[in-house]
Amino acid sequence: MVVEEIRRQEEVDRTTKAVSLVKQGQWMKWEGLERRELSWRELWKMEANNLSFLIRATYDVLPSPKNLHQWYGEDPTCSLCPADATLKHILTGCKTSLTQGRYTWRHNQVLKCLAAAVETKRATVNSLPQTATNSTITASFVREGQKRPNHPPSTLKLRELAKARDWKLLVDIGHQLIFPPEIASTTLRPDMVLWSPLMKSVYIIELTVPWENAVEEAYERKKLRYTELAMDAQQRGWSTKVYPVEVGCRGFVASSTIRLLRDLGVQGQALRQTIRAVSEAAERSSQWIWMKRKDPCWAHRPI
Repeated sequence: MVVEEIRRQEEVDRTTKAVSLVKQGQWMKWEGLERRELSWRELWKMEANNLSFLIRATYDVLPSPKNLHQWYGEDPTCSLCPADATLKHILTGCKTSLTQGRYTWRHNQVLKCLAAAVETKRATVNSLPQTATNSTITASFVREGQKRPNHPPSTLKLRELAKARDWKLLVDIGHQLIFPPEIASTTLRPDMVLWSPLMKSVYIIELTVPWENAVEEAYERKKLRYTELAMDAQQRGWSTKVYPVEVGCRGFVASSTIRLLRDLGVQGQALRQTIRAVSEAAERSSQWIWMKRKDPCWAHRPI
């Protein structure tokens, strides 16, 4: 009992230290990831177990087998496979978890949130009156000696998307996505395809939910994967944009994801809500994977 109390107090101390770092704004910083800030209101609204997981996972002070081995000399082996069970291994690297579909389930939870934002933008643009289509920025009167105002990139991108009213969207959830044969012939299955037959313009979107330190590697790998497909589409006369996007498994959103949303014209409150939604989906899914780390039988749950 005394040993257990000591261990429990040590874990409390580690969590308390992590909380103090959050209060001081000392979040971890990774390349390619946006800084994540939580207001006091958000902290108070979060459930205690969610907040505890978020903070301890960010600073890797959860009682993973590897940490317990370093702290108390316990067996560091994963309960599901022979590897050492670091937090990274449990959340992104366990082959058994991969085979059982644990990571795929989390990926799809995040993809649903991202796809919802893209679908909302697609439906909004398609519902605009045809007369709103305008490929150039309307000229405005400028007084002598004044400079012409610079239009933000998001405005230009929105107008680019608004050139057509026939945007279509396919998402690789619930059924096997078949890449539109009118664009190119391929067996690849990107997570989302957004295209306009009228403009012959296509967005190829591929989501990854990696360990935060591996975001840039994931981006380059997925970019390379779809290079040949993009070239084939371009040879058929399609304007092709490939967007590898990432949301870290602990809820840190990559700059690539925000860039996609802004390029599609998602901005303001809609942008903030989408970032929050994909972040929470990744974080809570990872929390469930963590909670089931010792269970050989995988049963996902709705988020």
